[in-house]
Amino acid sequence: MKKKYIYSILVLFLFSCEKKKESPKLNDSTKIESLEAGNYSLDLLKSKLSWVGKEITTKTHTGTIDIKSGNIKVGNNGDISGEVLLEMKTIIVTDLEGRSKEYLEGHLKSEDFFSVLEHPEAKLTFKNNSEILNNKITFDGELTIKSLSEKVEFEVLLSKGSPNIHADASLTFDRTKFDVRYRSGLFFSDLGDKLILDNIDVKMDIFANINK
Repeated sequence: MKKKYIYSILVLFLFSCEKKKESPKLNDSTKIESLEAGNYSLDLLKSKLSWVGKEITTKTHTGTIDIKSGNIKVGNNGDISGEVLLEMKTIIVTDLEGRSKEYLEGHLKSEDFFSVLEHPEAKLTFKNNSEILNNKITFDGELTIKSLSEKVEFEVLLSKGSPNIHADASLTFDRTKFDVRYRSGLFFSDLGDKLILDNIDVKMDIFANINK
């Protein structure tokens, strides 16, 4: 009798384990194969842009820039294009506080970096160069900073596609292509540990609502 009892407990335990193994399937993200055709506007209250800049010493600075406006167009044939405008005067540093934060924010807005008084806006235009595969889309883009434009390629990961879009975009650009030369190894020698890396990483958390 005791053996039967132990056997029953063991069966229940194994059955419970099997159900636990299967449960993650219920939490898998929805596979998005297409987007509804139409014109979308970015939700400026939800959409965010963050940036990361690095020095040769592995010191890292992080921050944000406000998105001024944005739109996305999805064609009936699946083509996706759009534009995002950034307010450069809203550059914020998030890894520092107090005077250090104020100093770096002021410096980034100055002529040494992004000259925000003369060039208050930056722009990213884009068009997809791939279909949606595993919720990912690759885009060809053109980034304009300080009135200079350069081609960029970036990837977008969709987490929602209907009726509104939620996606994460990641791209990296070379600041020297936009005449941001301050402490760049391409233009200055013997910088030592003062050298600032040329590549800047950008992430955008995009929420876009279809225009009805």
